[in-house]
Amino acid sequence: MKMNVWKTFGFPWKKEELQKWSSLKKTAYLLLPLFVYFAVHDIAEILLYFLLNVLGTAGGEGVAAFISRHVYTIRGMVYGAASLIGVASILTVVKGEIAVPLADEKDKAEKQQIDGKRVTAYCFLAVFALCIAAGINFLFWGAGFSDSSQTYNEVHKMQYGVQFAAGLFLYGFISPLAEEAVFRGILYNRMKRCFNDKIALVVSSLLFGIYHGNLVQAVYGTILGLLIAYFYERYKSFAAPVLFHGVANISVFAMTYQSSLADMGRGQAIAAGAGFLVAAAGIFFYMKRRIILDESGGHIG
Repeated sequence: MKMNVWKTFGFPWKKEELQKWSSLKKTAYLLLPLFVYFAVHDIAEILLYFLLNVLGTAGGEGVAAFISRHVYTIRGMVYGAASLIGVASILTVVKGEIAVPLADEKDKAEKQQIDGKRVTAYCFLAVFALCIAAGINFLFWGAGFSDSSQTYNEVHKMQYGVQFAAGLFLYGFISPLAEEAVFRGILYNRMKRCFNDKIALVVSSLLFGIYHGNLVQAVYGTILGLLIAYFYERYKSFAAPVLFHGVANISVFAMTYQSSLADMGRGQAIAAGAGFLVAAAGIFFYMKRRIILDESGGHIG
């Protein structure tokens, strides 16, 4: 009995089976879950804005004034809710994909042997994410690259217009979870099996950058995408990309909230950025030697 379309394209097929597929079928396999996510996300966002509009009209001037005062925070929460609804629509696919790297018995055995190192491994990953994200952002601002895109400035205004606590929740949890489910959970994992690791690493990272919609975030997103995918491979756990992404987001958000970078000179920003990147490099090489691999070469996860 043939599977239906969703089951066919939602199943985590093995590489050997995918090699028999046509290029068109592989493309559909890669893109269909992403199309479902973005379609459900956008529909949910439209409906939520419609309900918000109804609430504002029915609630009178008091509710309308509240919405006006907190417009950026409300927009952020609507986007976050739509993202969660979108992830829910492809949750079965994501679960299947992120379980694939753990299907090998050798990987499972290695993970069981190194449980005691997990806390240390993830703490170092979090510190590295903080340093690399802060370093790049400080350098971008100091060099004037952040000012080169009007679209980025508009996005920046909306992102930093949310209340601080709401921003930490949105950018530290919801956004990383949704974006990692799509770009690493589905796209990267599937591209590895449809093509190869290098193509998956580069193309998924480029698409992650382009997804952000402006030059500044495209460059930043591509760099982070490469690093996130690298650590996903090394840690063999979906928790690693979500943690990396979340820490990178909230670190930059907290450091630059209320335009704090504007009070820093360009030279100071470049020096601070260079310092963060040097620290990130030191942490990376330490992790590579002592944290990422155990004595037998097993992956931390």
